[in-house]
Amino acid sequence: KIISPFASPLFGRCVVTVQLSDEELAADDRGVDYFLLFAGSTQRHLTSTLRSSHDTLQALCPAHNCCEVVLVTLCSATQTPSRYPEKPASCPGTVAPLAEHRFSFVQDLAFDMAQFLVSTAGRADGLDGALLLDECQIPVQECERLDESLALALHHLVLPPGWSLLGNLSPQETLLHFSARRGLSRVTRFLLWQPGAREALQLVNKEGHSPAAVAAQRGHEHLRELLTK
Repeated sequence: KIISPFASPLFGRCVVTVQLSDEELAADDRGVDYFLLFAGSTQRHLTSTLRSSHDTLQALCPAHNCCEVVLVTLCSATQTPSRYPEKPASCPGTVAPLAEHRFSFVQDLAFDMAQFLVSTAGRADGLDGALLLDECQIPVQECERLDESLALALHHLVLPPGWSLLGNLSPQETLLHFSARRGLSRVTRFLLWQPGAREALQLVNKEGHSPAAVAAQRGHEHLRELLTK
């Protein structure tokens, strides 16, 4: 295996590990840097790597614009020694491809959920399905993972033109109620920067509770403070 894992969500951010072979290791690699080139149908990303051991590299996977299989090329960049040691090299050096591997960008559950939540804005009954989550006892650690992955997916998602938390209606249940109920602090911070957030803070749901009141009921004091600033 050259690269692991072999796939990433569209928003990236996962750690990619590269195992170097003996042929890929330079005899003297003190002046060698390694890069990963992700080449898709419409986008290319060049990512630097860090050495985690003598023959292992790690890189942060970039975000991508669509679901597809891309070609990842491991490249080495070797500095060209200067003729004058006291001066920097006039040439940046030589770049050589070392290995190629296929890598998939996929739409995961967090991205599906982000699309669903965005589509509910402005629909009075749009979040009724999401309220079913209240019947599930989701562990705190799982909520933290959901908060992180859902916030990344929302940041990566291209919102429709003119989109706001309110949509074209005055909904009973807003996305701020949703994030406050689940204790999703990263998602809440993202939503507070979106159009309609100030008005949504004042809206009450069918029980007559604002997002801040929902956070207080669930014991998410840090969110209650955030939603009342």
